[in-house]
Amino acid sequence: MTPHSMSIPARRLAALLLAMAPLLAMADGPYAWPEPGGGWTVRRVVETGGTPAARTETLTRDQAMVVDGSDGAPAFEVRLRAPADRAPDALNVESDAPLFVVADIHGEYGILVELLRHQGIIDAALRWNFGAGHLVFLGDAFDRGSHQVAVLWLVYQLQGEAEAAGGSVEFLLGNHELLALRGDVRYLHPRYLADADALGVTTYAELFDADSVLGQWLRTRGAILRAGDVLLAHGGISPQVVQRDLSAAALSRAVREVLDGRADSARPPLHDFAIGSSGPLWYRGYFARGAAAPEARAEEIEALRRHFGVRAILVGHTALDEVSALFAGRVIGVQVYPARDAGTGRAVMGAVRRDRGRWYRAAVNGDRSPLEIAPQPAESGT
Repeated sequence: MTPHSMSIPARRLAALLLAMAPLLAMADGPYAWPEPGGGWTVRRVVETGGTPAARTETLTRDQAMVVDGSDGAPAFEVRLRAPADRAPDALNVESDAPLFVVADIHGEYGILVELLRHQGIIDAALRWNFGAGHLVFLGDAFDRGSHQVAVLWLVYQLQGEAEAAGGSVEFLLGNHELLALRGDVRYLHPRYLADADALGVTTYAELFDADSVLGQWLRTRGAILRAGDVLLAHGGISPQVVQRDLSAAALSRAVREVLDGRADSARPPLHDFAIGSSGPLWYRGYFARGAAAPEARAEEIEALRRHFGVRAILVGHTALDEVSALFAGRVIGVQVYPARDAGTGRAVMGAVRRDRGRWYRAAVNGDRSPLEIAPQPAESGT
């Protein structure tokens, strides 16, 4: 969605926010683009005497980029890399391999850092501390919160460090990545429209165009990941996936093609499905809605497990009071919305952890409690 395709109320809101730009703009960024001859152009918003201003710097190929400290977390360095390859559709990991799964962050950078530090995934300097373990983010770094850029750079940097240590970091696309990269600003924190204005771009999405480091990296991420004996997605895997005999690779490819703009003019049915309400970015059918029972039935969940050959499906997207095992542990709802208690400042956020084959709910303060996950199904699919 471009500004021209917004509804009238959305355009009025955007105009109002841009008019308030001097009041809302904060130190922001960095945003980076590769230079044709090597090196990088880095742009950010800085505050000079309370006035926001754009700053551009050029880094050599070997220079690290600094992400300033924010939201109670320290500054850290990022080593920019060559354009990312397409993310894997599967990780060949053992059923007892260390695994840590984080759902929707929504720009709550400080809370994410607390969670990862107290659980031992990163150290006090925000460096990778999980050895050969595997860290998976279930999407929705964008929107609502005010520190989404720092979140993205931390994930990006940890991915490089994890690979060097024999581990991995994977980031799955959520519905808010889809919205943000396609120019839909309805859920964007107001500061980012103001910062875009300070940087002289017409739309915020331009800062994540396909040539930018983060924009290119995001457009190569997947929508579904099989990690050994579990399947991970942002929203969920609907029973229609089995009915259509779709693979994780086909769905991720369709989402990437939409983000690349290769499917916008005449989307085939698969593209419509992949980014629709029954696709992996938006599906909520595992969860009860008020008094209504979940849309998905137990036998359909079992069919999904057999189709993908996994014991459980881990998802975010739908906020819960705690990390929850549904359908007798066949589905795990991971998202506990990141927030701070107004009185105490205590952070709340959920995650899932596997250590030595045992599963746990993981809390921001470092606590963990047992989590029951279903055994492998008797029959495995493809």
